[in-house]
Amino acid sequence: MHCLLLGCGDLGSRVGELLLAENFQVWGARRSLDKLPQGIQPLAWTLPEEAPPLPQVDYLVYCLSADEFSPEAYRLAYLEGVEQMINSLKRQKVSPKRIFFVSSTGVYAQKDGEEVDETSETRPESFSGQLLLQGEEALYQAPWPVSILRFSGIYGPGRERLLRMVKEGRFPAEQPLKYSNRIHIEDGARALVHLIQQDAAHQPLEDTYLISDCEPAPLQEVTHWLAHQLGVLPQPGEELPSRGGNKRINSQRLKATGFNFRYPSYREGYAPLLKKA
Repeated sequence: MHCLLLGCGDLGSRVGELLLAENFQVWGARRSLDKLPQGIQPLAWTLPEEAPPLPQVDYLVYCLSADEFSPEAYRLAYLEGVEQMINSLKRQKVSPKRIFFVSSTGVYAQKDGEEVDETSETRPESFSGQLLLQGEEALYQAPWPVSILRFSGIYGPGRERLLRMVKEGRFPAEQPLKYSNRIHIEDGARALVHLIQQDAAHQPLEDTYLISDCEPAPLQEVTHWLAHQLGVLPQPGEELPSRGGNKRINSQRLKATGFNFRYPSYREGYAPLLKKA
């Protein structure tokens, strides 16, 4: 099997290493090709630029990150980049069996603690959610099978913003309760590879999956638990900036494929990070 990873950063590199372990041949595109993990073949393609000659692959994973949180950067990464990829595949007659697009649960605007699944309405209010949704819609119009993977907040090694906030004594206001959702980066990569393997084994896949752990939890609960583990006394709360809204992500569709979480909640996920804190 052959796979092309467009946007081979932290998540893409982890996916690539897992695929290599399953005897896939893997190509990776990123700005700094010298940072690709050993075994991943470099492809010099910076979207939305014109594509170099592309390999014929079975699977393509689009996991670019925007350079910054701005409308211009999001448009480049998630709309113009997607459109250039589609056009390049058509021109070069590359026909993957399936494309996997890493999107975000930010395409949901629910903010009153509602449960959200793949059938919930997407009506994003933020420019980031709107542009991601436009990229998704462009892919749904493409001539290849597509699975959109909407990730909640990714955390793990090197992604410890909440842990740092607690160490600094910064806590959310006690009220109103604000639900947060997360996925450990290791489980995020494993889930993506699991779905690729499901497709390779001719198991039917849906067009959308929510990639989030099994336990949505109020941000207040998570920060107080972290404080207890760190021996930090919770301070009076403040209104903290957040792009996550206030919703409870239901990832039952992913679990129904047979995927098992290594870190089913924030407690298992943060435990190894706390040991290093």
